[in-house]
Amino acid sequence: MIELRGIHKVYQKKDTEVHALKGVDLTIEQGDIFGVIGYSGAGKSTLVRLVNYLEQPTEGHVIVDGAYLAEQSPNALRQIKKQIGMIFQHFNLLESKTIYKNVAMPLILAKKSKKEIHARVSELLEFVGLADKAINYPSELSGGQKQRVGIARALATNPKILLCDEATSALDPQTTQSILDLLQRVNKEYGITIMLITHEMSVIQKICNKVAVMEEGKIIEQGSVLDVFGHPKHQTSRNFVQTVVKTDIPRRIKDHLNQQDVHVLTKLEMVGEHATQPILATLMQRFELTVSAVFTNMTEIQDTTLAIWYLDIQGKEADKINALSYLEAQGVRVEEVSI
Repeated sequence: MIELRGIHKVYQKKDTEVHALKGVDLTIEQGDIFGVIGYSGAGKSTLVRLVNYLEQPTEGHVIVDGAYLAEQSPNALRQIKKQIGMIFQHFNLLESKTIYKNVAMPLILAKKSKKEIHARVSELLEFVGLADKAINYPSELSGGQKQRVGIARALATNPKILLCDEATSALDPQTTQSILDLLQRVNKEYGITIMLITHEMSVIQKICNKVAVMEEGKIIEQGSVLDVFGHPKHQTSRNFVQTVVKTDIPRRIKDHLNQQDVHVLTKLEMVGEHATQPILATLMQRFELTVSAVFTNMTEIQDTTLAIWYLDIQGKEADKINALSYLEAQGVRVEEVSI
């Protein structure tokens, strides 16, 4: 659906060059809710603006639904861009127009008939829960309601792709959750692929199935949300994950273990049904080991449980090896970690 190959983006500022993107490769498949996360200045917003060609790459290819955007005629590019909707952090509504007119604007510009416009706008206002606000103005709406209008407007032309640039960062937590719920409905009911830019890992946790982590213009890690949350490989990824899932042992526990002369633990990462299995009892009974749970944490990611366990396993080395092999065969990720 969306493919970025070898993307570089360089801005000229007086006598200097700013390298906003450095060799980015990314594939977003149809039906994904794909999150891109990074700190300010990581290149996230530049990346998303390349997808609808508000920005053009200095080097590399942007491919949308099989079409190389750089090779399209102006008319063909316009047709492709009509299949891409976008919602923004600060809503970008026309304050002098009613909610109805704001949602209708893309259809008016596309010269659709009044009958078509009315049917589509009515459908979308009902979908986003604002059917009773058609004659109101943006100034009369809350932030969450304004973002719902932004979503309805982005959906007006029946796009295949929806780009969300920090769409919830100006909202309070409760409103953010309602907007994320709405975006999930957009994805499921309309079958729209969503690319979501954010600096909040909790947003990724709640609705994305895949994620890419950006730093200094590069993608430093990407994969399924469960994989990245359960086993982040880069320090920046770990920092983001730590904001919602405590995967590291607290310092006070580490200090206590060092005092007990315990310097190596076994870390288990379990997903789904494995997360609720009686691991300790199984290891102690089946392999005659002494097992202590030093630190555990469980969290829900899109209705799937992710469990992180740190165990102190004592016993014969052969029994321990057999136990860990057994766990790996059951689909549990096992790692020996120093503390």
